[in-house]
Amino acid sequence: MRVNKDHPSSVERLGPGRRLAALALATVLAACGDAPPPVGTVGHVQGFAGMVAADEPRAALVARDVLSAGGSAADAATALYYTLAVTLPSTASLGGGGACVVHDAPTRTTEVLEFPALPSTVAAPVPSAVPANPRGFFALHAKYGRLRFESLVSEPERLARNGFPVSRALAADIARVAPQIARIPAMRALFLRPDGSPLREGDLLVQPELAAVIANLRRNTGDFYVGRTARELVASVQQVGGALSLDDLRDLRPAWRPGLKVAVGDEIAVFPPPPSVGGTAAAGLVAVAWPRWGGLEPDERPHLLVEAQARLFADRTRWMQPTGWSAEAPGNLIAPDTLNRLMASYTPGRHVPPATPAAAPREPVVAASFVVEDGDGSAVACGVGAGGLFGTGLIAPGTGIVLAVAPGPGGPPPTTAALVVNPHTSRVHFAAAASGGIAAPGALAQALLGALADGKPLAEALAQPRVVSPGNPDAALVETGPFGFDPAPLARRGHQIGPTAMPSRVEALRCRDGQLSTPDCEAATDPRGFGLAAVAGKG
Repeated sequence: MRVNKDHPSSVERLGPGRRLAALALATVLAACGDAPPPVGTVGHVQGFAGMVAADEPRAALVARDVLSAGGSAADAATALYYTLAVTLPSTASLGGGGACVVHDAPTRTTEVLEFPALPSTVAAPVPSAVPANPRGFFALHAKYGRLRFESLVSEPERLARNGFPVSRALAADIARVAPQIARIPAMRALFLRPDGSPLREGDLLVQPELAAVIANLRRNTGDFYVGRTARELVASVQQVGGALSLDDLRDLRPAWRPGLKVAVGDEIAVFPPPPSVGGTAAAGLVAVAWPRWGGLEPDERPHLLVEAQARLFADRTRWMQPTGWSAEAPGNLIAPDTLNRLMASYTPGRHVPPATPAAAPREPVVAASFVVEDGDGSAVACGVGAGGLFGTGLIAPGTGIVLAVAPGPGGPPPTTAALVVNPHTSRVHFAAAASGGIAAPGALAQALLGALADGKPLAEALAQPRVVSPGNPDAALVETGPFGFDPAPLARRGHQIGPTAMPSRVEALRCRDGQLSTPDCEAATDPRGFGLAAVAGKG
């Protein structure tokens, strides 16, 4: 292009100030083609956007996209949960409850959000729980969310309305309880094929009634608890013999509480306190094992885990009320004096049963677990459940909501999660959430010890063989199958060995030295399950 020096351009004719402004505008316009997408659009974050691990793959991918769109860890966890409510209703139904450990990097705050599914105040033939998950995740988003709530539940709503291919995780759950599902017409219509066989991986599952409920939650979440939807939900639950009242819904309040804190080297591990009995057991186990771990011979480590678990579970008979709450201050349950008293009879070379026998454990409680960290270093670790696979086995008519089991003696189902945070840098070094009832605390503790104390790659830490001792019966339940190990060192110490297929599943994240980039940050899903771990962005 030839420049006519006798006829200055319009930019040159401007004064110096306007000339700079015009040049800046021209530069911006010229770069528009390279500008990142706006906030809320997948790909907005160009570098490391965070990571996620969850029990169901599609939910993990939805959370990854929220992180890539500039969402916070709370945003991603909210979208992830609502997706699970659609894609894994066997454990993550809207009718259940749970708890999350939450770290907010900007405010350097780590706390626990509790929203357990508690019993109704009214009697009914089927003792179902009060749905707590919608209000729980709304509370999480209200405090720490960045994107609009409506945008986070639109994809779960679409999946419920249009349908999605059943994942291997959901297909496995359906197959486990197919005979029970077949006895309930509403359940059979959703989760079985026309010929009566269970839905298989890849089959299309459409849930229009659940989509309508999520659409209403998107428009007006409060209506689920104190509006027309609340009245319709109460009538629907009562129609199938479940227990629910308007007072139950109105009075349900998620609670923000301090977590149980355990020193792990220079970091602090934070666990949910009672009524999250699983979190309390995991905190006690880590507090007992961490100071001794590095000095133990390999064949003594399983022995320590068994002896400590048996004593911690036995101690629950002292402090745990029927509701699951503690009769004393939660911090006292893992105080050095308490743990020293419990472990006073520990002998490295011989099994010594706890002085007080543990209460008979409940059946392993299935749940859904997930962990999320965003590109700013905020993180969320959650567990949700319905008291068993598909809860009560009933669906509230017209809602698509699987009703959760009301907790009995022993309180709500265990929620086992943890975040390990450096108190000086406020960086999360490790995050994990586990399911599997009484097996979950030991699984989470072993994953933490493997990753942080032993320095193993995260996937290897999750794959190591597990051992559980409920205290009643007095036995070491040793994992069999591809993850099993030689129980001879335990047998030599006098343990009664009980081979078992381990029901625990752990989802975990780890950032070495708290660096927010790959490969310093890694995510891993439990190889025993069918979940997915994913990293959002690059860097």
